Amino acid sequence: MILAGVAHNNPNYDPGWVPFFAALVVLAGCLIVLVGGAMSIGMRGLVGRRKWAGYTIGPMIITIGIAVVALGVWLW
Repeated sequence: MILAGVAHNNPNYDPGWVPFFAALVVLAGCLIVLVGGAMSIGMRGLVGRRKWAGYTIGPMIITIGIAVVALGVWLW
């Protein structure tokens, strides 16, 4: 059985704005990953005693960025 949402009788089917917004989500996720990487490198250079948040904030932001990129690829 073919799902109605997958099969289209119209060969000129236009998916609309979905690919554009999915590309925007992917770009936003890549930007978040870059910010997380910069935070990781920047926090490494701090002088003094750091708490656990100083070590984990960069990787947490990178993880969030990767999740946003995965969402954008899934939407695409």
